[in-house]
Amino acid sequence: MARAPSHLVQRGAAGIWLALPGFGAPHRFGTKTFLSKANRTIDGVPVVTANQVHKDGILAVDATRRDWGTLQAEASAADADALAAADAGGWIGVTTADCAPVLFHDPDGHAVAAVHAGWRGALMGIATTTLDCLTTRFGSRPDRLEVAIGPHIGVCCFEVGRAVLDLLETRFPGWQRWIERFSGGRGFFNLRAFLRSQLEERGVEVDRIHTVDLCTRCEADLFSSYRREGRSPQGMLSAVRVPDTMSR
Repeated sequence: MARAPSHLVQRGAAGIWLALPGFGAPHRFGTKTFLSKANRTIDGVPVVTANQVHKDGILAVDATRRDWGTLQAEASAADADALAAADAGGWIGVTTADCAPVLFHDPDGHAVAAVHAGWRGALMGIATTTLDCLTTRFGSRPDRLEVAIGPHIGVCCFEVGRAVLDLLETRFPGWQRWIERFSGGRGFFNLRAFLRSQLEERGVEVDRIHTVDLCTRCEADLFSSYRREGRSPQGMLSAVRVPDTMSR
């Protein structure tokens, strides 16, 4: 299992996945061996996903429904890079291959969210848009939210050019703090630090943001990577659900 810390690794019939002990909701960060396209269920329950388009759209789903086929069809037709749900009953998920999977859990409001955050969505504010959805729709408090940022391409490998740097410079004062080894109009973007900074600035407590500090491009045996595999990476599924004990 590459260099993943043993305390993060879990195994089951669905394959091998990673989970963060400090995050309060049932969740799984996918690896290459987690689930398959033919069987996207966890513990017999399907995982609902949307049509990801690298933007900042979010879809609130009714996770208490049992008509999973219809629910998945509706979600698949929606252009959304984040899903939010309240109450127990089902999993919501996102697929990634270098982009960051970000999971939210509101321990008070019985709500969760799953976010696909690549550089485009991150700079458009997908993480804070999701926070706003949880706040306005489900009454969540930012200082009570738990956030888990899963494996994605690290600053060690995430070299970007002017397309990213110009947007950072235009929209974010102090943008240089997220760029390392800047030279000749190129640099290495620390997506993890950028996402953490956005969430902390919006009131999420520092000690309630958990991270898997592994690079998808470096860990070839463990993760799928767009930068390493090209335009058709295998992809990985990460998912979250409300704990059963919190059902209303």
